[in-house]
Amino acid sequence: MLPAVKHPLRGVGMRPFLRPRLAPFAASRQCGLRPTAGLRFAASTPPPPPTTPPPPPNTPPPPSDPPPPPSDPLPAADTPKDAPVDPTEHPADHTHSDAHVPEGFDEGSAGVVQREHSSIFISQVLPIRLGSLDPRPWVAAWFEEALLANLVTITSELKGRYAFRVESWEVARKDGGVFCHFSYVAPAVDQLPRKAFVNDFHTPEEAIPDPISASALFLPLFIEAAHKHGGWPTWIGPWWSSLVDGKGMNRRASACSNEAGHYLFSGDLAPPKGGADGQSPELRGWQRTAGAGRVWMVRGRQWTEDMNRFPSSRLRVEFDGPDVSQEVLYTLFRPYGRIFNIIPPTPVPAGQLRSALVMFRRVSTAVNANNSLHGFLTPTKSADYEGQSPAAPLSRLRIYFERPLKAHYFRDWVSNHPRIALPVLAFLIGMFSYTFFDPIREFFVKARIEGIWDLQQYPVVQFIRDNFVMPVKNTLLPSRMSRWKRNVDDLGRASFRDRVEAERSVEHWLTEFPSTFIVVTGPPGSGKHDLVDRVLKDSKKPSLVIDCGEVGKAKSDSSLVDGLAGQTGYWPVFSFLQNINGLIDLASVGLIGQKSGFSTPADQQMRNILDIVANALKEVSSHAKEDRVAAEQHERNKVSLAADREKRQRMVEQGVWHDGRIDCVAGNGPISELGFGIEEMTENDVSGVAPLLGSTAPIAGEGVPPTGSSIAFDKEVKAATQSDMPDADDDSDAELIKTLPVVVLRNFAFKPARGELWSVLAEWGASLIENKVAHVIVVGEGSVAGKTLTAALPSKPLNQVNLSDADDYNALEFVREKLSTEGHPVELTAEETADVAKLGGRMVDLELLVYKVRNGQKLTAAVDDIVLRNAVEIRKTAFGDDSEEAKALPWTRAQAWKVVSSLARNPEMGYAQLLSEFPFKGADTCLKAMEEHGLIFITASTGGRTCPSMVKPGKPVFRESFKSLVDEPIFQAMCQIEYNAAVIKKAEADIAGYETELAQLKSIASDGDRLNVATAGWFGTGSSVHQRAQYLAESLGKCMDKIRKAEADSAEQLKAFNVDPKRRK
Repeated sequence: MLPAVKHPLRGVGMRPFLRPRLAPFAASRQCGLRPTAGLRFAASTPPPPPTTPPPPPNTPPPPSDPPPPPSDPLPAADTPKDAPVDPTEHPADHTHSDAHVPEGFDEGSAGVVQREHSSIFISQVLPIRLGSLDPRPWVAAWFEEALLANLVTITSELKGRYAFRVESWEVARKDGGVFCHFSYVAPAVDQLPRKAFVNDFHTPEEAIPDPISASALFLPLFIEAAHKHGGWPTWIGPWWSSLVDGKGMNRRASACSNEAGHYLFSGDLAPPKGGADGQSPELRGWQRTAGAGRVWMVRGRQWTEDMNRFPSSRLRVEFDGPDVSQEVLYTLFRPYGRIFNIIPPTPVPAGQLRSALVMFRRVSTAVNANNSLHGFLTPTKSADYEGQSPAAPLSRLRIYFERPLKAHYFRDWVSNHPRIALPVLAFLIGMFSYTFFDPIREFFVKARIEGIWDLQQYPVVQFIRDNFVMPVKNTLLPSRMSRWKRNVDDLGRASFRDRVEAERSVEHWLTEFPSTFIVVTGPPGSGKHDLVDRVLKDSKKPSLVIDCGEVGKAKSDSSLVDGLAGQTGYWPVFSFLQNINGLIDLASVGLIGQKSGFSTPADQQMRNILDIVANALKEVSSHAKEDRVAAEQHERNKVSLAADREKRQRMVEQGVWHDGRIDCVAGNGPISELGFGIEEMTENDVSGVAPLLGSTAPIAGEGVPPTGSSIAFDKEVKAATQSDMPDADDDSDAELIKTLPVVVLRNFAFKPARGELWSVLAEWGASLIENKVAHVIVVGEGSVAGKTLTAALPSKPLNQVNLSDADDYNALEFVREKLSTEGHPVELTAEETADVAKLGGRMVDLELLVYKVRNGQKLTAAVDDIVLRNAVEIRKTAFGDDSEEAKALPWTRAQAWKVVSSLARNPEMGYAQLLSEFPFKGADTCLKAMEEHGLIFITASTGGRTCPSMVKPGKPVFRESFKSLVDEPIFQAMCQIEYNAAVIKKAEADIAGYETELAQLKSIASDGDRLNVATAGWFGTGSSVHQRAQYLAESLGKCMDKIRKAEADSAEQLKAFNVDPKRRK
């Protein structure tokens, strides 16, 4: 016998009131023939001496395996000679009466009778904690003491059975169970009554355990005691105990049998009977040693820990010894529940234990197996396990929970399968964005279009502003300068004659179906933005205004997308992820050789945003249509009610209206009736002329024909209510047009932007127009906008409105009113009036003039300063600072000087004439480039909107700046010399061509003058060769004249460089 050792403390999670004296633990389990026997714990002090003689000291402990067959009888000390052992006996066959234990025999005696120690695990008393955030353990903590008290009550039923005594209770909160550590006095085999029956069921798992083992003695007693008290307690409630444990002992036993092993088919044999009461459980097969239902024998060495290793349905079984076969693992673990699979051990590094993986169907069954078999010592092969060989190699099981999803499993799988994972992940992210974020974004876009966040549109706010805020403001802060304050809008509205006609044109185009872009162009300060605002305010249509200038200021793709999203109300937007997505794509190219699709170009992101905006515009249009239909129906109902009231009023006036509720009652009882009748009077009861059909009576079943008075009555009612009735014959297309929203693109193509912003916006606007979703108004300054829009919608001309600057009179009035103060109007002199006229009607320059004058500068000096600033700007923009910069310009210096000198002399010049002369000669791209840079402004002819007609300075003040440049001697001489050099170069190139062609003509003639090239014919003409030669000679002479004139002019211009010494002094 092994020496007795102390029992380790098992206090993890134990309640204080449930910590009785712990019994010492003895590793007295002999590694014998039957590894299925339960653990036995030896007492630390010997028991008192028995009344019967003790066994010899060298007598081995009772074996845990079943009794041998009759051919090998047990020793006489254990079994009487006249009582042979029935091989069909098993612990369930014994009646559970107390064995004979002499009085006074306990662990404090002389040690002849020793107490055996064992443990059971009661599952599902508390919830199994599945994670650190699982809230169920905190809920179950409120009922823990009551549950443990019920367990104490159940186990108290076993007192007196084999000297049963509870040593301690241990709560395993993480596993949701409770350990019951108990001790008992094992009876002798001959003291156990035997009961056998003939028709016994037998399966390969029908193992007969040691009759005096703890599982054989106490498992039926535990189950029976729990049944008497309504089942094992659980934190959910008694109903769960009844559901789990069943409504009868036989039902629970059969359920346990099906759970713990194969289904046993009885065939023609009689089924096994229960105990004496008919409800005792009939434990069979694996249940006899492992347990059943919710009570399980602890067959190994219990290990309770409180680390963050939470239960799961997968168990990792490590082998401290040789590997255990799958058959033995299945035999050991199958009693606790259904096993999905057993994965055999895999090669591991040296020094580590090999392990197998056992996968259960449920977490609770894995928890039961872990707490029952951890530390169990078992043979490794099924032959040794079944043959009970004492020399078989043994291996100790170390069982741990295996997480279903290992740490970094997803990351490792993605890194190992990038060709599959990255595209799938990109698809999932896109689908999530489409299903979750796109409806939110569409809502915010609709809110911006419909003005949900604009409090000024709500009637309550308007009422408070008009009746409380504005009167108080006007009283406390009177507007003393109201008659002198005249803004740009007032100036444009009152002074520009083309404003009224342009506004009418835009309003007319908005009453039609959208067919093309509505383009409003004009120089800065011409009032084009105010014109569009007035039209939108008068039309009362939902509108979306996008300031393209703010979007075009972006310096990066992310800021470009953010700017467009901010202008359209598109939210939320995750543009900051673009850089991360680019890095992911770069990494995927290195891994799989292609992009994963996470990164999206900026133009595609803008198209996605605009697609959401287009969907929102459709929703706004349909919502506006529904509101309009509801409003019209409300008006019709209102008019109909008014007609009914008018009809009733006229019937009262005619004396035919009758209300039966005010009549007297004639008669008594059930025969009483109203004096007038209950029928409602109609207009046919009006007294008047005879019916129109004369004396002809209506046929039975027909209606009463109308009378003349009734017809007149109907006409009067209709005439009284017809004025308020809405027109029912309104065109449905016209009603649809009224509900279409308006999209305004401000500052479109005002300067080169990053990426393809202008083309993307133009294509989106064209799609809105073609699909009849919305009207699109484009507000710009130059011809660049028209060019981009024409490329997006090439099949249809643009509806274009061009606004010009103010005339001299209105510009002068604007400056005078801005400079005037209260009671001191400013009157300008003739010289100052002429100076203001130099600036023209451009609002930007006029406001700059007013700002300079208010700061103390003289008006004339301020005008000269503005002209000089513009001259410096023109000199830098048109000619460049040096020759290298001039080469990068899309035009030559000669072409720029031609435009500057021509417009300095004339306020405008013909577009076709300028193209036909040197140095352009059909180079219209140079003129277009000058217009894009703001040097000139090309106007359209009166007959068409797209045909260029005249060329004007880019701003009215440019004419004075052109004059100042031409009047500057040095600059004028330099530009003229360079222009003459270009003329000379062109003439010399022409002369070289003429000379080459003349040489070719000369070679045509053979034998000198045989073809009469140099002589004339009878009628004054020669051959074709002669005529061509004469033309070339004349052209050559003209070129020589140009060269002589250009050289003479250049020589004259050089005199400007000679500075007189007297002047220098």
